[in-house]
Amino acid sequence: MRRIFFVTSLILLLCRVAMAEEIKNYTLDISKVNQEASNLHVECSFSLDFQDKDSVFMNFGGGQEFSIDNFNINSGDFEYELHRESKSIVFRKVSSQKISVSMAYNYTNLSSFFIYGKGDAELWETSFGEYFYPYVPNTFMDVALNVETPDSLSLICSYPLDSDDTMKYSGKFSRILSQSLTLAFIRDEAYQQTDEYIPGKLSIYQIKDMQCGKERYDELLALTEAAIVFFGKVYGEDYIFAERNVTTLPVYLFHNGEGFSNRYNIGFISASQEKFSTKPDIYPPMHEIGHRWLGEWTLLIDDGQPGAYFIKETLNEFMTLMFIRYVCGNTYYETQLDWCKAEYEKIKGTPQDEPIVNVVTNNNNTVIYRKGPLALIRIAEQIGYGELMSVISGFYKEYAGKYPLKYTDFINMVNESHAGVGDQLDLLLTAQSL
Repeated sequence: MRRIFFVTSLILLLCRVAMAEEIKNYTLDISKVNQEASNLHVECSFSLDFQDKDSVFMNFGGGQEFSIDNFNINSGDFEYELHRESKSIVFRKVSSQKISVSMAYNYTNLSSFFIYGKGDAELWETSFGEYFYPYVPNTFMDVALNVETPDSLSLICSYPLDSDDTMKYSGKFSRILSQSLTLAFIRDEAYQQTDEYIPGKLSIYQIKDMQCGKERYDELLALTEAAIVFFGKVYGEDYIFAERNVTTLPVYLFHNGEGFSNRYNIGFISASQEKFSTKPDIYPPMHEIGHRWLGEWTLLIDDGQPGAYFIKETLNEFMTLMFIRYVCGNTYYETQLDWCKAEYEKIKGTPQDEPIVNVVTNNNNTVIYRKGPLALIRIAEQIGYGELMSVISGFYKEYAGKYPLKYTDFINMVNESHAGVGDQLDLLLTAQSL
């Protein structure tokens, strides 16, 4: 009877997957020409097959009153609702199962303005709730992208683009994660580009009057090469891997914006120029290298879900500490570990000291990047560092690109490899204090 139930459930699941909405011929034409800071003109078209659905929801929009302006759409064969408050657009079937959608609008990116507005780079990132193009989240789609910039700007994208002398960029991407398209417009006169081979081309963009010294520059090259090799071996998958749509080494884009400093955007890593040039160490960019395997573009757990940022960030921060331990040496590792402990002690027992699983948006750095790794280190000391690294590697191989994902999937995997240890980890993650 259990076997019959399993087979029936499997058939129903396969039918459900097969009847999901289908989006084809997705094209984005984006223009930065004659646009103010943090503004774009966008034209978007695609064909939508409702399959067995009556409506399809897509993420779309940002600031309720400011993000989308001069919106035009061909709505003859379907109905739609634009919900600014929930940052979404809904397409409703009228008679045709298959429809063609074409829309044009101007988009104002308030997040980009407040984070990067005073700097020389302007980043467009869906991760900050700016859905500047419509998409069904946590799905994979083919995209044709065309971008035009004024002569004063260059474009860096999360995926490789071809360009010509007229400041036009274009690319066709197959099965990319729908929310993973990120754009960076940079002022040419403010930046200096250098290219290195480590091996493989590594491009580095720095603010001209804020560039780092030669020692720090060489350190970046050495650590980047070492991190790519280390993580590639740990996960059994090279950094460049076409099946993950990673076809080049990352570009380093150092910016002089405010707020959030370090971001892994698949094709490029954005980071604070000031911090890169002046901080005592540059291990944070190695954390971003690690996000090639563990992070929001591979582990598809929704914000708001328990343990969301344990999965998206804590696991990768622990693995960054392991990189320091095994590659940079135990002395450097112990220094980082002592600092990690000291930072957590500052909030221990205070209202900020919340359970790790309770951080469901990335708004508590000490809990996610300090307390969380300390909990994992307790487990590593019990079962062995190599054993825990192996479990995390296995978790990546099993769940990368799969949706939905829950933090208990990781707990269960730990239990499967080491009976009862996953439950011990769960107690640490749900405890008020360590």
